[in-house]
Parts: sequence; C-alpha cells; structure tokens
Amino acid sequence: MATVTVTPIVSVMRSLGIALLVLAGQAHSLTIDVDGSVGTISADNFLNVADARLLSDCQSQCTSATSAIQNCNGDDLCLCGPETVTAITACQQCMFNDLISTLSQSTDPRAGSATALTAYGTACLAAVNITIPPQLITLQLPSNWDGPYGVSLSEPATVLTIAVGALLGGSAILLFSNM
Repeated sequence: MATVTVTPIVSVMRSLGIALLVLAGQAHSLTIDVDGSVGTISADNFLNVADARLLSDCQSQCTSATSAIQNCNGDDLCLCGPETVTAITACQQCMFNDLISTLSQSTDPRAGSATALTAYGTACLAAVNITIPPQLITLQLPSNWDGPYGVSLSEPATVLTIAVGALLGGSAILLFSNM
C-alpha cells in the first residue's frame, strides 16, 4: 500500500485560501462615484486631481492625505476611518480655499469639492456600512471670504446715493401730491 502525505495538500490549500483572501480584498476596494469627467474611481485616485497648481499650493495637506490612503492598503475600514477621512477633508479644504482665493474654478470635479466628499461618505456607507459624521466631510468657507461680490460703497458715496434717492423720492411725492 502507498502512503499518502496530507501535509503538502493542506499547505497548498492554505496558500490558495490566503491568495483568495488577498484578491478578494483588492476586488472590494473602496470605489467612489464622483460623476463628472472622472466617473467612478478608486480611493487611491480620489486626490489625484488634474490641477497641478492646486496640488502644488496644497502639497503638505494633500501629501499627508495621500499617504494616509496608501497606508490603508485597500482596507475599506481604514479608508473610512476618522484619521483618513480627516486628512482627506484637510486636503479638500485647502484646495477649496485656494480656488476661492484665486477666484478660479477647476475642471476636475474632485478638486476642493463638497460633492466629492459626500460621494466619499456614500461609498463608505455602501462598502462597509460606516456613516461618516457630516462635520468630518464638510468644507468651511474661508474666514476672509466676502461673498461672491465684493461690491461696497465708500461712506461719501453712500451719503451721496442716499441723498439723490431722497431727492428723487421727495420730488415724486411732491409731483403726485400736486396733481
């Protein structure tokens, strides 16, 4: 009778199981539906915006966020964790502030975008059932932002405008009361 050795078969099965787990983890890596020109992307590409000026201006924040994403090695729980999400939001906030301060728009829908951050949160909910608190993925307006229009009158111009308005209004009332 021939002797059958079970050890090599168990070893092969164990290696195959580990390989399948690794591949399964890669197949289910976090994907974000950003829409626009980039569509659905992986978490690794979430901060790879096409605007070189923004990446240069926000180098420290975005390098930190990109490193946090890479350190997760495709682990969705890590990618949706507070440390990673906070780093990503800091990068997005920097790009958002830069776009506002330069009065420009980016063609990349991922750059400084609250919509992109919301899509990231939605992907986390779908992939690992983690709801990211809104305050972690909310962009804030810069403190020096004065609105879409910075139109204001000086004090003398305001006084003159009110005087002209009062004169025209008073004249209209006088005219109508004498009819």
